[in-house]
Amino acid sequence: MKAGNIVLIVIFGFILLSGILFLIYYQSIMWKIYHYPRDNPYNYVKKMKRKRKTSKKKRIVFIGDSLTHGILSVNYIEMLTKKLGRNYDYINAGMNAELSYNVLLRIESIIACKPDFLTILIGTNDANAEIKNVPDKKMLEKLNLLGKPNKKWYIENLEKIITELKEKTDAKIALCSIPIMGEEFSSSAFKQSIDYSKAIFEIANKHDINYLPVNEKMIEYLKQHPSTPKYPHEKRLVEEAALKHFLFRKNFDKLSEEYGFSLLVDHIHINTEGAKIVADLMLDFILSK
Repeated sequence: MKAGNIVLIVIFGFILLSGILFLIYYQSIMWKIYHYPRDNPYNYVKKMKRKRKTSKKKRIVFIGDSLTHGILSVNYIEMLTKKLGRNYDYINAGMNAELSYNVLLRIESIIACKPDFLTILIGTNDANAEIKNVPDKKMLEKLNLLGKPNKKWYIENLEKIITELKEKTDAKIALCSIPIMGEEFSSSAFKQSIDYSKAIFEIANKHDINYLPVNEKMIEYLKQHPSTPKYPHEKRLVEEAALKHFLFRKNFDKLSEEYGFSLLVDHIHINTEGAKIVADLMLDFILSK
């Protein structure tokens, strides 16, 4: 065989192998994004059944969406785990793209964990979907939604979630206001996050549960550390940021800096400073008497 042919075969083999490895890596990332985190309620209950014994540790269930799932933003649960140590079981009930309605559909899996503490950080996707002029048909179908999300439906779902958790668990419950959406004070998205957070505050008072002012603390931080976002909220950055993170290995704080944010990564997800605000509020809640 000629030397030139051998070189071509080696080059072709290298390209083919690289393509296969990239495909495997891509599929692994997609699997992580579109599946529950490993420490989810379903896995936790299965693990306890296999062990045939109840964990003596206090159990914390974190209810939420992608901000809680922690693969598309800095993971506040990991941050909290480092602060609290091994005295607790940490159960991640967050799922990317989900709304309050989806949490309600899987509420029994959360109850089955028999939690001692419950934190609820849900509503960003509800709020974001409402301000879109055209309903996302793919989102409606994929998430089994009954119609275009709105504030009234969100409040109904959230109240049902809280009622179920109060009736069927003995857990200490904390309801979080949603993070800011974008960092432009005058934008409709930013105002929407404040409006939803006010509703969350009223719900927490109505049901006599703890309220964690995530939105308010973020606004305080932003006033002290003004940002200069390079793109308006209408510019969707989620997919672009995810590509840069997973393919080019850029960490979320670098992406946040690149886009001109102080607390966010892509108008929605949180960087280290944003995650610290969430983690610190939850830490105070869990350690309070």
